[in-house]
Amino acid sequence: MELRKTASVMTLAALMAGAAPVAAVAQMQDGAAAGAEVSDGEIDAFIVAYEDVLAIDEEYGAQMQQVSDQEEMQRLQEEAQIRKAQAVEAAPDIEVDRYVEILTIAQNDPDLTARIVEELQN
Repeated sequence: MELRKTASVMTLAALMAGAAPVAAVAQMQDGAAAGAEVSDGEIDAFIVAYEDVLAIDEEYGAQMQQVSDQEEMQRLQEEAQIRKAQAVEAAPDIEVDRYVEILTIAQNDPDLTARIVEELQN
């Protein structure tokens, strides 16, 4: 279980680093997003959805490592994206837009990132 928590934290950090350009665009489009408040309940909901998304990433990542055909790779990537969106939609108390917004805010807010990491480790 500890290994899964460590992997979750590392993946969250990688997602936040890798999505920085997306965050910059989102921030330019909505300057208020960085200052938005994220409640403890929203963090809890985010983490439930995040862990589901992480499991899908792990599942499809393993499949994609076995594929050399670009078309098959594209199909798997699209399928994974759909499943991740469905997982977030199925998670209680959070919608896809809010999930993405929290992820974007966390990329620019070290305090929020720390709160999320702390909850992931618990």
